[in-house]
Amino acid sequence: MMDWSVVDSFRGTAGNDIPLREGQNDCKTPQCNPPVDGFGRRHILEHGVVPDHEDIQETVGTEGFCVPAPDNRVICTNTDASLVVVYVTHNDPRSGDGRPFGIITAYYFLPCFQAADCTGPEQPHKVDTALTYTGAHSAVNGSSAALSAKLTNNFGTPINGRAVRFALGTGATQQACTGTTTASGTATCTIGSVDQPQGTSNTVPVAVAFGGDDDYNPSTASAELGLTSPTKLDYTGATHLANGTPAQLAAKLTDFHGDALPGHSVRFALGTGDDQQMCTGTTSSTGTATCTITSVDQPLTDSATVPLRASFAGDAGYLASDTSAQLKLQYATGRAYGISAHVDLLGVPLLKIDPQPDTGTIRTADATTTDTPCSAEYTSPLLSAQKLCPKVTTTLAPGKVTATSTVAQARIGLPGVPVIEVSGLTPTSSSQCGKATGSTTLTLKIAGVPVTVSGDPNTEIPLVGGGRLIVNEQLPSPGADSDADLKVNGLHLVLPADGGEIVLASTDSAMHNCGD
Repeated sequence: MMDWSVVDSFRGTAGNDIPLREGQNDCKTPQCNPPVDGFGRRHILEHGVVPDHEDIQETVGTEGFCVPAPDNRVICTNTDASLVVVYVTHNDPRSGDGRPFGIITAYYFLPCFQAADCTGPEQPHKVDTALTYTGAHSAVNGSSAALSAKLTNNFGTPINGRAVRFALGTGATQQACTGTTTASGTATCTIGSVDQPQGTSNTVPVAVAFGGDDDYNPSTASAELGLTSPTKLDYTGATHLANGTPAQLAAKLTDFHGDALPGHSVRFALGTGDDQQMCTGTTSSTGTATCTITSVDQPLTDSATVPLRASFAGDAGYLASDTSAQLKLQYATGRAYGISAHVDLLGVPLLKIDPQPDTGTIRTADATTTDTPCSAEYTSPLLSAQKLCPKVTTTLAPGKVTATSTVAQARIGLPGVPVIEVSGLTPTSSSQCGKATGSTTLTLKIAGVPVTVSGDPNTEIPLVGGGRLIVNEQLPSPGADSDADLKVNGLHLVLPADGGEIVLASTDSAMHNCGD
């Protein structure tokens, strides 16, 4: 243990203070690592005896006996007394007394019998040095790493203005930089972008070296830095979903070079909150993790999308990463109603009927059936209809929407138009991804005469007076941004001269977000 108490005091040739402290003993490896050099009275006694006070004072206080050496050391040789004294002039704050470090060692030597070989004071020799790594203890591939080390002499005194080399990694992937020590003995340098193989140990060695010079012996130090690598996760799975069916989710995990990372767990979360569905996959040799949601069950939003988040939690060697996507959810729309009309005669409104009974437009990603009540009848002098029942049904796996509307009996008797009578009128519009179909069944009479209808779409029958009657009218579903859609009107009467129209039994259906 170091003892800074002063046991004796001396004066140099300039009157400078030179204390002899109690000091400390040498400590060599393996007891001390790095080894510690002793100084002061303990060090002197460890190797011999403490010279007389008068001999020490004469040696350090006589002109010509002392030669300056590196690190503020002074080596004094007294050939008359056969005595060598080595002391240090700088102050060490660890002493707490503001006085110089003082005498390192003092020892007598045997007289020299061949003056040519040993006359004059002892010449300075190179000073041992020590390096201590003080920089970052972790590194991230693709990011900078600040490396630093402190260079001191064998007494722990900082050494200024010396080049220190740092080498991160080994072999062909080694990255090196050089820093110069400051007054504190610290040299720093930065590896601009770490690029080291990850390996299985998740560490990378850093070697530090001071090459030595005319005054100092070389020294080295080493450390192990924890190494991690950034990762990137890209979603590569399904882009379209359908409730009630499986969805295969997938994502590719790569390192900062873009190379695949096999054998890592990736978590997938479909949806949010109480509706969230999760599964986990392990990356393959290509870096791709897959997992399957057995049966998708997600609510339909205004955007008809479902959020997907894939995440890699990271581990000892690789940093966490995640990715997100908006997956399109398949859904259906449809509508059915029994009757609608607007009829004018010479600009005078004769008939105005809003669609009724009407399911309204349904929009859903689930299996549903509308519950719109049927209407028993509609009666007016110009138009009568009985038992009007509209319905829209959707099913899953595969997704399908079917709209039907039935009118049991109907009679149209307008001025200037032959009487039209229909029974058993039932149009159907059905859509699923990839196709839409429609049909109409009915029994028709015009002016009391039965009319045979082929069942072909858009069958048009000219009427006396210039009107047109369209049976099984099939059109694109209005406003449908869809993959499959169809509107079917059972019977559509178009009056001449912009006199209006009457629709009996209308249906439309559409499927959306069907996928590629």
